[in-house]
Amino acid sequence: MAMATLASSFMVLVFSAVLVMVGTCSGERRCIDDDLNMALNCQKYLMHPDNPKTPPSGKCCEAVHQISIPCLCSRVDEQYEEGVSMEKLVYVMDACNKPLRPGCKCGIYTVPPIRMGNQAEAC
Repeated sequence: MAMATLASSFMVLVFSAVLVMVGTCSGERRCIDDDLNMALNCQKYLMHPDNPKTPPSGKCCEAVHQISIPCLCSRVDEQYEEGVSMEKLVYVMDACNKPLRPGCKCGIYTVPPIRMGNQAEAC
């Protein structure tokens, strides 16, 4: 009887671990998919140089609203900044009414304190 209980407990533990791994993997997959969607729909609004800034399209803003701020910020590193103007990213997020909070540490980038003034998302 004790052996059956031990085996049952072990199976519950293994099943729980698998659920956590699947949840993490699907969450990470969603993050990648949302990031790619934003890249496809917002590319021309995010490319260097920092100026001029162009108001984003409706499709770009739809993509912006699908991505989570923690997901987006988890991807910001030196390589990301080579392809994306962070100044334009802050502008696009604000223009799409999903602004980054001033002082927010988004990957290696810190959001400057002065922006357009929309209610900021946490990061």
